[in-house]
Amino acid sequence: MIEKIWKIKQVAKQDIDRLKSTGLSDVLIKILINRGIKDPSAVERYFNPRSRYLFSPFVMEDICIAIDRIFKATEKNENIRVYGDRDVDGITSTVVLTETLRSFYDFVDYTVPVIEDGYGLNPAYIDAAAKDAIGLMITVDCGISNYDEIKYAKSKGIDVIITDHHEPPAQLPEAVAIVDPKRHDSLCFQKNIAGCAVAFKLSMALEMARCNKLSKPLIAFDLSDDNITVVRFTPREGFTFIKEKNINSSTFSNAVPVFFSKEEREILCDLVPTISSSISDPGCKPIYVDKYIAQYLPDAANLTKEQLKKTLNLEHIKGGKSLLLLFLKCVEAGLPAIKQLWIKCLDLLTVGTIADMVPLQGENRTFCQMGLKFVTKTKRLGLANLFTKLGWKSKQISEKDISFSIAPVLNSSGRLKTAELAIDLLVTNQINKADSLAEQLYQLNNERKKLGEECYNCVKEYLSKQNDIEKDRILLVAAPIKNQGVTGIVATRLMLDYSRPVIVLLEDQGKMLGSARSFKDINIIEALNYCSDTLEKYGGHIGAAGVTVNPEKVESFRTKLREYASANISPENLKPEWEIDSEVLIENVDEDFLNEIQKVAPFGIENPAPIFMAKGAQFMEIKKVGDNKNHLRFKFRRPNGRFLYGIGFSMGDIMVPEIVRDGTCDLVFHVEPNDYNGMHTAQLMVLDCRLKGFK
Repeated sequence: MIEKIWKIKQVAKQDIDRLKSTGLSDVLIKILINRGIKDPSAVERYFNPRSRYLFSPFVMEDICIAIDRIFKATEKNENIRVYGDRDVDGITSTVVLTETLRSFYDFVDYTVPVIEDGYGLNPAYIDAAAKDAIGLMITVDCGISNYDEIKYAKSKGIDVIITDHHEPPAQLPEAVAIVDPKRHDSLCFQKNIAGCAVAFKLSMALEMARCNKLSKPLIAFDLSDDNITVVRFTPREGFTFIKEKNINSSTFSNAVPVFFSKEEREILCDLVPTISSSISDPGCKPIYVDKYIAQYLPDAANLTKEQLKKTLNLEHIKGGKSLLLLFLKCVEAGLPAIKQLWIKCLDLLTVGTIADMVPLQGENRTFCQMGLKFVTKTKRLGLANLFTKLGWKSKQISEKDISFSIAPVLNSSGRLKTAELAIDLLVTNQINKADSLAEQLYQLNNERKKLGEECYNCVKEYLSKQNDIEKDRILLVAAPIKNQGVTGIVATRLMLDYSRPVIVLLEDQGKMLGSARSFKDINIIEALNYCSDTLEKYGGHIGAAGVTVNPEKVESFRTKLREYASANISPENLKPEWEIDSEVLIENVDEDFLNEIQKVAPFGIENPAPIFMAKGAQFMEIKKVGDNKNHLRFKFRRPNGRFLYGIGFSMGDIMVPEIVRDGTCDLVFHVEPNDYNGMHTAQLMVLDCRLKGFK
């Protein structure tokens, strides 16, 4: 067990004082500040997220082009195929978009490549699509790096729409539309959403594009900072800026004028008389956005236009376009079809977002905080049956349950067979099929666990032989073992073992294929970019990526990695440490303390479970437990005479005797709920311990 530095995060006194007005405890205030919440107005939004604060799908580049091409496909009776990825994010993305398309169009199917066919678009699947007379293919959670494959699809007469959330390459594919919040020209306020969220945004836009309120073109007139802008919008054509001199009665042919308020309309008409004459037709009924705000976003009704833009994260979008986006948020808030879409998809959004380990801040946190209750009460027969297989009855599902139980089961299908098993589980409405699929996936996951353990032990041996553990700042292991879809799990475990980024490559149809996992805030994609001339294919996020390498290039890849690591990763970057939110007294840890901490949940990347430190904690007993006596159970006495328990996994080697009593220790720990026999209590998840003295 590598010894870690205990580091208490420093919080400025003025930041604490600024949040005193919230009435929160000092401990909770420190936790919030450590997560970037330093303004009282942000605290309420953090604890009570609302869908209205999410960015409009129409902020995303190319989404209107995508809508237009999808509607053209429906008008021409073309076959549409959703092309997914085999991880949980790709699985949930596939279900979200497929169900949305099927709600208004019949000729829709889906496919997901099996593990032997790698990640992203595959030429063999394009050939299959051509054979099946597919006219339009829509990727979810993949496609952004498939320049050649999309060019090939085009040669086969297949149009491709990309929806993805991965980092785009320098040269974008020549797709019909590319809907990716990480595009270099993106105006999305938050870019690090999961692939299932991108699929959901497109689904929302499709529902809105079909509603009556957007059946006619909108023309917005905006006056901001003494500038007048005029912008035309339709869901299929997008936003078009109109020059002031071109405004005339034909501009409004079959269109609806949009103003922020009647007062602003009067000012604009005085400044530009052609506006008044152009909309003088009695049948022309303008939209006043402030009235819609009052109806659909009532808690924002008293805000000025500029305050509304700030509240809805539209400050960076100017003029008439931002005014239209304000109106579109009102349409979104008031549309029954959007409410139904939320109800139907929120369980999938939550599972996909948590499983993909995107930062649980902003929109991602909103999805999950709103969605965990929908996972618990899911209407999907397959998920409900899976919960039964996992032994859960009336259980309140947590983000931890998704990360460590639900996601691995769903992932096992794509790793060992086909992800279509998991997709079928999520979409079926047949009781017997749901039960059968849940059992199949449960057994597959047991097999995955076994394979993962065997692979981990074997790969670890090769890693120690191929790397200088002390000097190498990124570890690369290429093992002559058949890839069975567990490289991500193995890479994660090895990263935790060695406290540095790890790349695991295994044999796969003549290639070396595998996964990269980073450490702390080291950017693994940046490292792979540096090595790109030695790689056949790669893609992913700052913290995780997939990699394909020609076996002859493995050592060249290793050399380039060492060059990059030597220049960009310092020994300081690799020091393992516990970043502690606050020091607390062990006697203050109780159910009230737990309930306050749980307000910060759900926990995940960039919103980690708070870490606490207690010094000189008096324990009644520390006992080795488990089949191999490799875990520790802690027992403390509370001031009220009741006991506080803790568990420290894989910590049995810190003491020789099997049990010690009546001593003191320093602890680093989380506080977690323990629900047992109908009792809800606080317990410690001990992360590190320094024994001071015992009898």
